[in-house]
Amino acid sequence: MHRKAIFALAGVFLVVALFVPPVLLILNSDHDLDNFITAGSPNGLQTNGNITITDEIGENNQSTYTVAAVIEVVFVALFAVTLYYGVNHPHPKH
Repeated sequence: MHRKAIFALAGVFLVVALFVPPVLLILNSDHDLDNFITAGSPNGLQTNGNITITDEIGENNQSTYTVAAVIEVVFVALFAVTLYYGVNHPHPKH
């Protein structure tokens, strides 16, 4: 029973690693589309100082890519460590 719990935890880590980054990217794209529609025209529209709407969207995308990559790396590493521990864990004889 102990190994089943470890493998279930590894499965949870794998599910998070596979589904959270695409969901983040989809939500970010939806947010960018809302900003683009609200802005009306991307040509020359100033949002913050000398930053146009396309520059702002590019900065938001870069931040989202970084967060998604960090989440992916952390949870894949947790999955690998948990799976390794589940396979090589010495179980006492009962």
